[in-house]
Amino acid sequence: MSSEPARRESPSFGVDSMVLIYHFENHERFGPDASRLLRAAEEDRCRLVVSVLGRLEVLVSPKRHGREDLCRRYREVFDGFPNMSVVPVDAALVEIASDLRAAHNLRTPDAIHLATALHRGAAAFVTEDHRHFPAQIDGLSVLSIAGALDRIGE
Repeated sequence: MSSEPARRESPSFGVDSMVLIYHFENHERFGPDASRLLRAAEEDRCRLVVSVLGRLEVLVSPKRHGREDLCRRYREVFDGFPNMSVVPVDAALVEIASDLRAAHNLRTPDAIHLATALHRGAAAFVTEDHRHFPAQIDGLSVLSIAGALDRIGE
């Protein structure tokens, strides 16, 4: 028998694309916590799940403002950030998202983000946009970034 303690599995969080924007665009209020959450993923203390739709969302503003440097940074994150899964929108995910829209009157992008988290078995969905998301949906908790950091003891 090994005397080493069993390794606790890192929690998995679905992540709203705004979390990435807060980090990379140094948002005054949410940027520091977003950076801590991303660092926790890099250090294997949590896993992140994001819809490929998030890639579209994060690229819009930098493209409008000619910020190719920022576009490049976002692409690098979506192409291989440690412990972050980028989930394509497929038929199974669309079914879950349409169920969520029908039951909770969500906007399509929000339904896709939540469906992605549910489909991948995330422990919670992380966002600061609580106007568009209920506190819990179909068994999935919706947390602030600070709430997610609390769950990982950060």
